[in-house]
Amino acid sequence: MKKVREYDDVFSFFFDAPGVNYRAGQYTHLRVGGPLDFLGSVREMSFASAPGDPELMFSMHLGSNSKFKKKMSALQPDDTISLFGTGAHVKLPEHRTGNLVFIAGGVGMTPFRSMILEAHKAGNHQTALVQVQRGDFLYRKELEPLVSDYLAVRPETFVDTVKKVGGGYGDDAIFYVCGSRRLIASVVETLNGCGIEKEKVRIESYK
Repeated sequence: MKKVREYDDVFSFFFDAPGVNYRAGQYTHLRVGGPLDFLGSVREMSFASAPGDPELMFSMHLGSNSKFKKKMSALQPDDTISLFGTGAHVKLPEHRTGNLVFIAGGVGMTPFRSMILEAHKAGNHQTALVQVQRGDFLYRKELEPLVSDYLAVRPETFVDTVKKVGGGYGDDAIFYVCGSRRLIASVVETLNGCGIEKEKVRIESYK
């Protein structure tokens, strides 16, 4: 296990896990060692790593000081975790070419890192990414070169940017949204106003 600081109180954790099967965009239930306490030992987390990566990667805020976050923060290089209950709220289209638009706030980028890496590897999609953040933009250096259109914005210009991508990509695109309930509601309302059909918007919300 290794821990890497991304910015502020956001850290990424990397684990050797040969043989773990999952798809881009999936989540799993991550259990930290010790007595089983679902509030303090288990958390539903999205894979930030892509299928086939040599390590599993998860990113999260540690500043809340919850029991789970304290256990994650205290992990040592030789410590292990366990995974169970892997599933998916969002996934890449299996038999489709066309545009993919990812819209995320903060650590809502976590599942989209996996999906953008996988889409870039497949090479059959044009991708756009909108990130909204007050401070640093998670994974920016890594992902900006991999997408066709990268838009890093502050909250003040976020809605206008969503309108821009809604109007520019709406005819042939799937829109993926991840973030707080407030962010999701704002994006869905804005995309609806751009004439984007409901079935073209895929949502992954914070837990």
